[in-house]
Amino acid sequence: MKKALMISTVVLVFTAIGLFARGYTAPSPAAQETITGDWTAKVKQTDRGSVLWLSMNRNTDARRGRFQMSRDFPLQDFTGLNPNANSNVQFTLQREAGTVLFDGLFKDGRGVGDFKFTPNGGFVSTMRNLGYDDLPVEKLFVMAVHDVSTRFINELKSLGYDKIPVDKLIAMRIHGVDGDFIRRMQAIGYRDIPADKLIAMRIHGVDEKFIKEVEAMGYKNLPVDKLIAMRIHNINAETISKAKALGYGDLPLDKLFTMQIHGIDEEYVKSVQAMGYTNVPFDKLVAMRIHDVNGRYIKEIEEMGFSNIPVDKLIAMRIHGVDAKFAREMKDQGFSNLSVDDLIKLRIHGVDSNYIRRMRGNR
Repeated sequence: MKKALMISTVVLVFTAIGLFARGYTAPSPAAQETITGDWTAKVKQTDRGSVLWLSMNRNTDARRGRFQMSRDFPLQDFTGLNPNANSNVQFTLQREAGTVLFDGLFKDGRGVGDFKFTPNGGFVSTMRNLGYDDLPVEKLFVMAVHDVSTRFINELKSLGYDKIPVDKLIAMRIHGVDGDFIRRMQAIGYRDIPADKLIAMRIHGVDEKFIKEVEAMGYKNLPVDKLIAMRIHNINAETISKAKALGYGDLPLDKLFTMQIHGIDEEYVKSVQAMGYTNVPFDKLVAMRIHDVNGRYIKEIEEMGFSNIPVDKLIAMRIHGVDAKFAREMKDQGFSNLSVDDLIKLRIHGVDSNYIRRMRGNR
């Protein structure tokens, strides 16, 4: 008996040694966890065909907080789905990171029920070999939903994007930064773009079509940051054409950004020009806009008897709060022949109608 027990122990020891010699690692705790929750869904028609808009809410977990995710999926991503079943249904979303099992009811393209996500232990092991250790079950779930696969990761690696953090991999998948997009950018001269900027390009619609449009405007070989900024601030052929029509042609790109940022548009420029302020230098036009020197303000000042005021003085008046109301107050106090410079000085030194009344003893 003792001899048999000793032999069994020796066998177990050598078996364990053999496993570790072959690189055996214990399954990740995350691979043994699951996520459960409830879901609602409806079929929608889009320009990409029929899709399933799916919203998933994780069951409340005080340790991890609330978790909610919504997005649309091509119907073919699911196995066993019949949106018009008008009965109880069970279908799955099978990804390399794991499988989401859906139970519930579907009627006339709308569904509701419960789900359970089970991670794929093989995926966890493969990810560990790629340098991604200890992936929590929540991250695996998101990777499954957005189909972040080892194939996707290896494709990025082949294009020079190695060891991308998991959150960035997910963002790249969400926004469509894939091998095809990267290769298209490389083909038109945009190589070695950081992952963050690739994501920003996708978010703001900077693609080869837009870049070719920009080049046709005369802006060639622009850095990625400038291309993204053009999209953000809506700099396009129409914007440039309108600027030219208003007398501001051939502006550098940075000045076009300034126009858009400060709202120097057709309406504003024409309101100023209508008051006789044509051919205002660009930098002064910007200052006028920043300090709200517009057509209405100029008209109010002119109605008080001040006309043909230089742009610099109009800006100074706005900065110091000299407006039609202040000019009337001074007139009511008996100061009817003040110049623009006088009004600015009064404002600088805090002289207003209240101050004058106090000086005169009229509280």
